[in-house]
Amino acid sequence: MSREAKILLGIVFVITAGMVALFVIGGDPAPSSEGTDSSKLVRESSHKTGTGPIQVVEFGDYQCPACFQAYPVIQKIKQDYNGKITFSFRNFPLQQHKNAVVAARAAEAAALQNKFWEMHDELYQHQEEWAQVSNPSTFFDRYAKEIGLDVAKFKQDGASAAIKKIIDSDQSDGVAVDVQATPTFFVDGVKADAFDYNTLKTMIDSAKK
Repeated sequence: MSREAKILLGIVFVITAGMVALFVIGGDPAPSSEGTDSSKLVRESSHKTGTGPIQVVEFGDYQCPACFQAYPVIQKIKQDYNGKITFSFRNFPLQQHKNAVVAARAAEAAALQNKFWEMHDELYQHQEEWAQVSNPSTFFDRYAKEIGLDVAKFKQDGASAAIKKIIDSDQSDGVAVDVQATPTFFVDGVKADAFDYNTLKTMIDSAKK
């Protein structure tokens, strides 16, 4: 190899090495490690059941057909992971569901008489009964009576501005953590990409503490 060829080869090597260094130093930034804001997932006032260290959170809509399908899945998860998870429910009524907000109001009104989960269960177990009627309040009043509520207080509380504020706050938190559909689940701050039993089970098992 001639002296000129060796010099040219050296120049090419130096230029190539420089370009590689520039790519490594100035390439695309590393993916953000910022996770879901846990303060938006569960608040002190959120409805919780269970005492386990793993946090499972649902943003749900009582009229949502997919939430209806997820309800027995969550019941089984709570049973199978009793003592291992704490389950929280947050309101996220969708605009296209005309009875979703009034259903959320019913659950929150029942909560003021310490019967949130009882009403929550009634609403999902009987969703097909009230979801499409023009005035679901008749059904909600019946559920309230069946679970032992003071129905007059239940109706008064359900129409209150305080309960609207609770539902609005839940929805605002949902938007903040990128909830775009219902149901949306989080397991220890990680959003689930499905709501079937095996998906949630795998996530919970991976998060075991």
